[in-house]
Amino acid sequence: MKRIALILLVALAACNSNKPTAPYKIVKVETKDGATWMDVAVDSRLDKQQLLNIAAKIKSDSSHYENLRLDYILPGYNYDNLGGVSVYASSHYRPAAKYTDADTIRDDSNNLLSFEFVGIAPDKAKKLLAIEIPDMKDKTLLGRFIDDNLLTVTLIYNDKKDNQKYILELDTAGNVVSPVVPKVINHNGIDKMIVTQQGDYMTLKDSVLTMYSSESPETPYRTLREGM
Repeated sequence: MKRIALILLVALAACNSNKPTAPYKIVKVETKDGATWMDVAVDSRLDKQQLLNIAAKIKSDSSHYENLRLDYILPGYNYDNLGGVSVYASSHYRPAAKYTDADTIRDDSNNLLSFEFVGIAPDKAKKLLAIEIPDMKDKTLLGRFIDDNLLTVTLIYNDKKDNQKYILELDTAGNVVSPVVPKVINHNGIDKMIVTQQGDYMTLKDSVLTMYSSESPETPYRTLREGM
C-alpha cells in the first residue's frame, strides 16, 4: 500500500511540474485566419528552447485553443508604429486535422507544434552585435540596432572632429550593404538624421532608434532598442 501511495505521489508531482520559463507577458490576443494569435513580449532575444518552454506553458494554460499561434516580440515594440511590431520568432499549435510538414516538435505535454525564427536567431544576433568596423575605429559608436523585419543590423557612429554622423547597415553575413552619411537637423533638441532624398529620417534617444517615413513624418514607422 505504501509503495502504491509513493508511486501515485511521484506521478502527481510529475504531472504538475513545469519547466521554469524566462519572464514573458502576453500583450495582445486576436482571432484571425481561424486561429488565436498571441503576441508574447520577452525581455531579451531568447533561444529556441527557452521560447519552446514559454510556448508549452501558454499552451498548458490555454488548452482550449486548438489553433494557437505565438509571436515573440522584443523590448521597444510599439503598436502605434505604422510598420507594426517586429516579430523575431514564432510557434504554432495546429489542430491534428491541420498538421503540416512544419509541425515536427513536441513539447513537454507531447503536443505537436512548429517553430521558426522569423527574424535573426540569438547566436547570429550575438555575432552581429559584436562586429567592429575597422574604418570606424576613430569614431564614437552610438549604438547597434537589429531589424528583424529587414534582417539587418544598423550601426550609428559620431565623428566629433567633423561633427558628422555615419550610418552603416549590415546584412546577416556582416557585410555593409548601405552606408549613409545623413543630413542632420536638430529639432527641439533631437537630431533628425535624414537618410533618403525623399526625407525619411531616424532619431536616436534613450537607446531607441526610431524610423520615420517622409509620407508620415510625425508618426514613427518602426522602433528598435539598442543591443537587442
